[in-house]
Amino acid sequence: MNVKIALKTQKLICLIVLSLYILFLLHLTIFRFNVHYAQRQLNLKLFVSLIHVGQNIGIREFLRQFLGNIGWFVPLGFLLPMLLKRKSLFITMAIGLLFSFFIETTQFVFYKGVAELDDFVLNALGTAIGYWLLAMIWPRADGR
Repeated sequence: MNVKIALKTQKLICLIVLSLYILFLLHLTIFRFNVHYAQRQLNLKLFVSLIHVGQNIGIREFLRQFLGNIGWFVPLGFLLPMLLKRKSLFITMAIGLLFSFFIETTQFVFYKGVAELDDFVLNALGTAIGYWLLAMIWPRADGR
């Protein structure tokens, strides 16, 4: 098989998987038809709500929220650099932060969830972990 064809096929597969992942994540966070908050909610106090969850609801729910916010963004940090011409942690993180900001803002504007600084920070961490995992598998992920 021609190397160029193999690379184009790999990029096409990554693009399809990334697109499906983004649609699924948007479905989980924004296009939840059974979720509509009575009022907009914004939490800019870092980790206060997570600590509250851990203390009052339990460690299982704390871990679900904490690890979930990280885990849902790992694929973005992993797949995105595979599609970029120049693989860069900075560019990957910038796109991850913008995507997370878009989700949090949209949740706030359309009453679809609580816009939280916690989510924004943990989503960024998930993006970085995804990039790091790719760099471990593909050492030249930084484009050098």
